Amino acid sequence: MRTRGIRGGILLSIEPDDDADGVRAALSEHRSLLEGKVALEIGVRMPIETLEVVREAVEDAGGELTDLRPPTRLAQAKGETVILAKTVRSGARVESSGSVVILGDVNAGAELVAADDIIVIGTLRGLAHAGAHGNMNAVIWAHAIRSPQLRIGSALAQSQSEGPDEELRGPEVAHLRDGQIVLRPWGV
Repeated sequence: MRTRGIRGGILLSIEPDDDADGVRAALSEHRSLLEGKVALEIGVRMPIETLEVVREAVEDAGGELTDLRPPTRLAQAKGETVILAKTVRSGARVESSGSVVILGDVNAGAELVAADDIIVIGTLRGLAHAGAHGNMNAVIWAHAIRSPQLRIGSALAQSQSEGPDEELRGPEVAHLRDGQIVLRPWGV
């Protein structure tokens, strides 16, 4: 079993070789970790007895089991974030096994491809493909999104026309909702 801190509590990850007795022993040694909010991540078919051991240990410690979730990338390691402090020119391609952060603009004809998120501190006019390896929770964030094509995972969105820059509304984010790419102002 692995543990890690998350916002507002702790996440317990049950490993394939964990059994009820091993989980019980591990949780009794670290009882103080279970006093707050506890989320449980299971990536294997876990016997109900093991789940019951976790629930009882959390209750006995005065904590609250708040979430049961599938594994967050147990199979794939988190990639490195690529950060470029410059404008990405037409014809350039930036790829990352993690996220891409551009501190500048991305010109038309440039391409960004990331396994995770794409963040542009400037105007995005080139093509952007976030979640290129299937991460459907990836987002594309930019001060202004003027790209002719956005991709998140396997979803594709193409703009009908490029609006003038004087209509800048502030930062924007593109994300998936019901399998479709949705573009909205940041913070709304």
